[in-house]
Amino acid sequence: MSLAIALDLEEVTNRRLLFDAGWLRLYERVTKVRGRLVRWVYCSRGKLDGIGRTEAVVVVPFVATSEGVKILITKEFRSPLNCYEHGFPSGLIDPGESVETTCARELEEETGYRVKRILERSPGGLVSSAGLSDETFQYFLVEAEEGAGQRLETSELIEVMLLSLSELGGLFKSDAVLSGRLWALCHGFLTAGAFPMPAGDS
Repeated sequence: MSLAIALDLEEVTNRRLLFDAGWLRLYERVTKVRGRLVRWVYCSRGKLDGIGRTEAVVVVPFVATSEGVKILITKEFRSPLNCYEHGFPSGLIDPGESVETTCARELEEETGYRVKRILERSPGGLVSSAGLSDETFQYFLVEAEEGAGQRLETSELIEVMLLSLSELGGLFKSDAVLSGRLWALCHGFLTAGAFPMPAGDS
């Protein structure tokens, strides 16, 4: 039995555009859930409806150093939070761009590091925050190496941090604002006691 049937969920109206900010749109959708009409307002990055596509990438970079493997994270000022958030390099896929190209471009632009090789990737179309948005993304775990330096947009303020496993643990114990994506993955690394790329594996 499908989830839609189990919930007696029936779409009553197509989504209606409430506001278009160019890069972000606000929509309203009305559905029937167990016989009651429910109105939901949400934001969307794309013009297409439905899930399954990948709109953005999140890059999880590991760097081989003389002190062992470190994870590269970003400390970026986020206007909605009015503070810095610790997270991963990420960004939207440009029209006509492959996810691999976006992965390499966003890493280099935001951190100045280059993708040396892709270690692992998640399925595409992962849901980001379903109560707020229909945005989808894909994780790329990569080995990275130093490149030519950051190429930030005028609106971006990003500091690059290379952390050992113990330094990462220290960050988690501080009062730093953490991305949920960062915490979820890195908690697993801390629990395992290792990054997925062994030292010397390059």
